[in-house]
Amino acid sequence: MDIQDMRIFARVAAVNNLSAVGIELGLTPGTISKRVQALEDELSARLFDRTTRSIRITEEGKAFLAHVERILAEVEAARASVDDSVRKPKGKLRIAAPTGLGRRYLGPALCGFLGEYPLIEVQLDLLDRMVSLQEDGYDVAVRAGDLTDTSAIAKRLAPDPQMIAASPAYIERFGCPRRAEDLASHSCLVLGDRSQWSFAKDGAEKVVRVSGPLKSNDGQLLQLAAVNGRGIIRASELEILPELRAGRLVQVLADYEIASNGAVWALYPSTRNMVPRVRVLLEFLTRWFRDLRAHAHVGQSPEAALS
Repeated sequence: MDIQDMRIFARVAAVNNLSAVGIELGLTPGTISKRVQALEDELSARLFDRTTRSIRITEEGKAFLAHVERILAEVEAARASVDDSVRKPKGKLRIAAPTGLGRRYLGPALCGFLGEYPLIEVQLDLLDRMVSLQEDGYDVAVRAGDLTDTSAIAKRLAPDPQMIAASPAYIERFGCPRRAEDLASHSCLVLGDRSQWSFAKDGAEKVVRVSGPLKSNDGQLLQLAAVNGRGIIRASELEILPELRAGRLVQVLADYEIASNGAVWALYPSTRNMVPRVRVLLEFLTRWFRDLRAHAHVGQSPEAALS
């Protein structure tokens, strides 16, 4: 049974005039009459007594009208609930993110997000493993670094370039590398087995094998070692941004590009009929990371750090 036919029936019952209903709904009186007739045929009941001069609802029509009015009211309530959700997004969001990124950036970002969207409830799980959106039941997964192949849709929230950095104390004691090749004779802090660091300058690519006193699979541990003057670190801008801002680390070899497509990504299942709360989250995080980088003063040159 067609909802539009129910609306037509209800309006005819209210005004007792086919032409008036046709004008109201932008349809011809003939179309209105056909739609009413279709309802009567489907119900096998006469809903109106019609003459050339008048139209009057029957007893069967009155009984049907009571149900139609309730159905139409429920349909409008359902539509209003969706419209309200679009205007004022609400509901629960399940988000997964790596521990370091979540604590340092996503947590503060979500505090601002919840201030703008108080009807949304967020569950943020910090997990240092890959998650499956579908199998693990997450609406969004935030990741950093080079994006590997995935069946999910990926939105780039912010660039996150790799850089080389050292503490002022290390530079004062051991000097500052001027060329990428100089790193071979410096103490470098190596993440996992990534002992070959790739660079590009003036269209030429270079790979330097580095070594040093400490290797670890934990980037935060290496950052602590770098801040304490134990070596030179390669890390993403966002990973060491607080240390750069505070002057605890200084970028070196800034005129080299690090061969990396690193970024912060938001992964979600599909763009089709995207839930409003997911859409506003992605929009908010894009703005938040853009503002963060706009106000990020990476800071001093090595020379200024020593002066």
